[in-house]
Amino acid sequence: MKITPTTLTINQLFTTMNEQFFIPAYQRRYAWKWKQAKELYDDINNLKDGDSHLLGNIVCLTTDHTAGINQLEIVDGQQRITTLSLLLHAFHNIFKKKGNQEECNRIIGMLKSKGPDQITENKVLLGELDNDDYQRVLLHRDLENVNNENLVNCYENFDSWLSQLKDNEFNSLYYKLLQNVSVIRLDVYQAKDAYKLFETINNRGLSLNHTDIIKNFLLGHASMFDKDTLDQVKENWKGLIISLDKLSIDDFFRQYICSVLKRKVTFTYLIDEFKKLYINSVSGVEDLAEYKIYKKIKLKKEEDVEEELEPEENQEENEEENDQNKNKDLLSVIEFSKMIKDQALTYSRIRNRTTHNIKLNDAIFDLQRIKTFPGYIFLLPLFHDDNISDTQRLKMLKMVAIFMLRRHICEYRTGELDEIFSKLINKLEGENIVEQVKLALTDDTPLDDEFKLKFEKATYKGNVNRAKYVLEQFEYDKMGSTGELKINSGTDVHLEHIIPQTITTKKSKKEFGDWEEYLGEGAKLLHKEYVDTIGNYTLLGQKLNIVASNNPFSEKLKEYTKSSIKITQEIVNNYDDFKFDEVMQRSKELAKYAPKIWIL
Repeated sequence: MKITPTTLTINQLFTTMNEQFFIPAYQRRYAWKWKQAKELYDDINNLKDGDSHLLGNIVCLTTDHTAGINQLEIVDGQQRITTLSLLLHAFHNIFKKKGNQEECNRIIGMLKSKGPDQITENKVLLGELDNDDYQRVLLHRDLENVNNENLVNCYENFDSWLSQLKDNEFNSLYYKLLQNVSVIRLDVYQAKDAYKLFETINNRGLSLNHTDIIKNFLLGHASMFDKDTLDQVKENWKGLIISLDKLSIDDFFRQYICSVLKRKVTFTYLIDEFKKLYINSVSGVEDLAEYKIYKKIKLKKEEDVEEELEPEENQEENEEENDQNKNKDLLSVIEFSKMIKDQALTYSRIRNRTTHNIKLNDAIFDLQRIKTFPGYIFLLPLFHDDNISDTQRLKMLKMVAIFMLRRHICEYRTGELDEIFSKLINKLEGENIVEQVKLALTDDTPLDDEFKLKFEKATYKGNVNRAKYVLEQFEYDKMGSTGELKINSGTDVHLEHIIPQTITTKKSKKEFGDWEEYLGEGAKLLHKEYVDTIGNYTLLGQKLNIVASNNPFSEKLKEYTKSSIKITQEIVNNYDDFKFDEVMQRSKELAKYAPKIWIL
């Protein structure tokens, strides 16, 4: 392993004119938030005279330098490199306001690269997901269209903090950044060495993104082959990154591993389980350090002993046949990386509700409103298997919705769900998969009596979307819906608290009337108990415009009469007053009805 380590100040790191720090598209997006940026800023600002601050290692995959612009592929350190460039840009902005053109030009020289053709390029070149946003930040243009807000926020935070400094403080911080802050740049000339070095540097008990470890492991193995293999694996990884943009890639990998192994896998064991799966699925892994740890070793059976005693002339032929059988079902590293890229695309379509079928997307939306995050373990193979029809998928999604709502209402343990959904995948094999899934879910679904009892008193505080889903299902049932009509679940139809969420403030009394007086003795205490139960909710297709009144419910009824929603019309028809007794009465009525709607 040929490594060239160099300790560089930030000034030295950025001032080599013909070098460019290239952060490839397969790397994750810029992710530093306020906390990380503030810690860096404070570390520099708090340096005493003569002190220095080491930012750590930056691993660069490079080649022999030429006269043109030399791209250094950043294998480790992309977050720090990007953040430092944003900090320098913030300094440039302040110097520009102060009219200090000399330092402005100096910083521009640090943030730009130039070859013999004198054409300038950005010193830091980000991957395709972030580079346009980065360019907008540097140019202060079109910032409202920036997708990665971390870039804008980081720059604006630096600009704000620097603007608050006095001139002597500002100049001192600028000097400290350029001269007293340093990194150890590790230039590596072969890809396999770069990924190995990344693993060595980060194998120190530090908090590290699971995705980065998996990526490094995968690319590290690909680099042991030829350049074309590495390039194809990088391209597949880039596809994964693009598909999962704005989603947690760590979550994807954990749920994907659960779905493949059909058992619960926690983040603690994710890396081990991924490596184990990889080594037992991919060919040419014998040179990996983990091979002996994770490779399944077949124990010899008694009947195999006789085969070992075969004549020598047949031995070579049998060994060749065994090798062929051993590798028969193994994937190449390219095939494996394409497989997880395809799985990531399926996962993205589920999470973002962009499948090919609108009804399926609506059913997924229901699951998301109910809160069914562990269910993605099951949904991933459900949507990835082309042999399963949309009709079957829709039936199973509705079963999962019923299962999850009943469990949430009855306050069953959520920690069991990873295991339940992992094992449920087994039911997708063979005949009558819909019936198999139904029977399996039934075993872990609360019974009617328990569901009815809990439903009556369940609170939806903090779960507005779940409450809207519940009320919509009541409405569809009362409409006798055949699936042709759909309630608009956006801003046009909103969740309405019949007794308002707030009843004691002057503002609430001005807007909604004196509910505290209307509800009577103990209103303040009882309000907390009943305000977020199902009996106090309805759906309303327009914003309330209620004039304050001594009898505020009568004013609400005037608005409710305008609604075409049946459950809201029932309030108009059935209640002249609406106090806590009426909330309890309505909750009981809905609870009796609930098991007939949410039935497997």
